[in-house]
Amino acid sequence: MARELSALLTLPDFERAADSVLDAASWAYVAGGADTQLTVRANTEAFDQVWLRPKALGSVSDKPDTSVTVFGQRLDLPVLLAPTSPQRLLHDDAEIATARAAEASGSLSIVSTDSHHAFPKVAGSIEGGCWFQLYAYRSREDVAATIALAEDAGATALVVTVDASHAARRITTRRAGFRTPAHVDFGNLRSLGILTGAIPDGARIDRLPLTWEDLQWIRSRTGIRVVVKGILRAEDAQRCLDLGADGVIVSNHGGRQLDGAVPSLVALEQVAEAIDGRGLVLMDGGIRSGIHVVKALALGADAVCIGRPYLWGLGLAGQEGVEAVLDLLKEEIEDTLRQLGVDSVADIGPDFATRG
Repeated sequence: MARELSALLTLPDFERAADSVLDAASWAYVAGGADTQLTVRANTEAFDQVWLRPKALGSVSDKPDTSVTVFGQRLDLPVLLAPTSPQRLLHDDAEIATARAAEASGSLSIVSTDSHHAFPKVAGSIEGGCWFQLYAYRSREDVAATIALAEDAGATALVVTVDASHAARRITTRRAGFRTPAHVDFGNLRSLGILTGAIPDGARIDRLPLTWEDLQWIRSRTGIRVVVKGILRAEDAQRCLDLGADGVIVSNHGGRQLDGAVPSLVALEQVAEAIDGRGLVLMDGGIRSGIHVVKALALGADAVCIGRPYLWGLGLAGQEGVEAVLDLLKEEIEDTLRQLGVDSVADIGPDFATRG
């Protein structure tokens, strides 16, 4: 398998390879978005509108420093693994393989509430920490129990997703006839008693719509870092921090919720400017290369999250496949830094990017 993975030279290579091994319905679930998938396409196309400005006679290092520090934790590359589910569609080890790959590659995994393996099992499979992504189900009592489960298992941050309270019109998935396979489960929801019967065909259980008051309450319930995911407006980012959040993830849920939502990269600049260093700024959506990662850093992100790309690796070769995706991104980031004339991602700022 290692030899086969080495032949994949770009993330689109991984995408095509994963498409060839997954059944059509599962691929539609992983790859698809809402309605016409305009935002799915626009997330990636937005990077084509940003141009990099190399610095002449700059870098002399053949091995630029790609590391960043996130909430005091050093990562070997500015890439985190976004919460996705159900990962069991792609590999039996699911989130355990993802978490182990992240740790081995010097990255960090954000584990979904909807994970197949319960969070304590995932967190216990690695020595370092991982973050827990929170969906709200049924009641505040259930949300409090979910937070307690994450804290007791050692989550180092809580990622509150605020853009997926309502089900989306995922037409391609419906047309492909996707049904939740029998081997897929929701381990956290089982252990908390939130799910007692069969998983619905669309792999989704009705959620509790969140309000600003709920976010403030969630902040009051935990002593660990809180990051709000699904922010596209500068004023919303500011309000999150005003309520005590430690950072935001600029995201449109990979184009899977609102078709026509602004591309994450376009929203990033305004959000980063509004936060102005008061908190962590991450972004996800459309990243398909190390060049894209550097462009996001230049526009104000402290680091980025990827979703579909690591799922492609997971589907191809489990932990080894996810590691291969992260290794490729690190290689591409290093090359981009060398070509830009800098020795470290810390040197990347707004002067390195311009819109054409």
